[in-house]
Amino acid sequence: MSKRALIATYFVLLFALHQDFWWRADASLVFGIVPVSLAYHAVWTLLVAVGWGLVATFAWPTNLDDTPAPADAPTTVKSGPPR
Repeated sequence: MSKRALIATYFVLLFALHQDFWWRADASLVFGIVPVSLAYHAVWTLLVAVGWGLVATFAWPTNLDDTPAPADAPTTVKSGPPR
């Protein structure tokens, strides 16, 4: 299985896990202050961020920066304070 297919499967799994109907009736608190559903979504959000990191590392197209610059584009960047 390719890396892209594994990452796509990961996001399908995250989509399924986002529908957290099993926590809706639970009024318990995590760390005594955070509702369990909110804590679940905080962890879920971190997993989504990891997924996008995987996309950027393994599945992002490599030829996006290969397009030539327009002829009238500056080729050097001047440094120093603006005038």
